[in-house]
Amino acid sequence: MIGQEFKARREALGLDQKQLAEKLCVGQSIISRVEAGLKIPSVPLVKLAAELFNCTTDELIFGRDANRDSA
Repeated sequence: MIGQEFKARREALGLDQKQLAEKLCVGQSIISRVEAGLKIPSVPLVKLAAELFNCTTDELIFGRDANRDSA
């Protein structure tokens, strides 16, 4: 799920993987592997990405509906 969120939010910002990697101070291969579901990002990377994407870490990890009430 987190890989799909990374990709969707990256694309919504109009960034390619290399641009996102530069903003997050990681290699482009890290972004590629996260988006492909081959790598789980570190907690610091998730925090930085959530700040960049203007969302919570829960939303980034669990999807856009993570913080909605079920009632």
